[in-house]
Amino acid sequence: MTAIYYTQCKQLPDHAFEEAVFLLPIEMQQKIRKYSRWQDAHACLYGNLLLKEAISQLGYDYSLELIQKTKYGKPYFKDSDFGFNISHSGEYIVCVISTDEKQNLGIDIEENKPIALEGFMNIFTEEEQKEIGEQDNFYTFWTRKEAIAKADGRGMLIPFDTINTLSLSVQLDNKEYNLYEVDIDQNYTIYIAASVSLGNDIKYFYKDPGSLY
Repeated sequence: MTAIYYTQCKQLPDHAFEEAVFLLPIEMQQKIRKYSRWQDAHACLYGNLLLKEAISQLGYDYSLELIQKTKYGKPYFKDSDFGFNISHSGEYIVCVISTDEKQNLGIDIEENKPIALEGFMNIFTEEEQKEIGEQDNFYTFWTRKEAIAKADGRGMLIPFDTINTLSLSVQLDNKEYNLYEVDIDQNYTIYIAASVSLGNDIKYFYKDPGSLY
């Protein structure tokens, strides 16, 4: 089973923000309080609250204090029966959780805003560059690459021009990744990447920000 939990990044009144932050482990609280922009603090807060909600809805009793990180910084629960990944952009925060893919799971969301392509084209393969030029779909290939890089765990340490995302089945270092498009808002592009088949029954759960704390 794979599910997408998502919410909107709405600014909370100070008292509600403090109440929500207090629900998280001390280390997460400290990280959230270091952000200077409310948008970044709230995105981090909501991402962790979505994960907390998703774990509970699946019937697991994992405290967020048990989260560990790989040597590349990817968070995970040791010996758990599920994998997860979080991303945010614009007004949305998304969390994917899956009992099918326990390790190589990634998600990326990007708001479809105007962008100067010249500064980014060198991260795409020649085939991707041609497709972007003809179809004006920069964010399709960007989110596919990001999702795969996050699923792999190395993130931006992987040269993006070595990830060819023309198809929904991508080879990276002798491992195959499957890509799945997520549709929650026409103004955003979202993709999930996994090293196993997730099937076609991905569930969606929108959570009102006020229901998460």
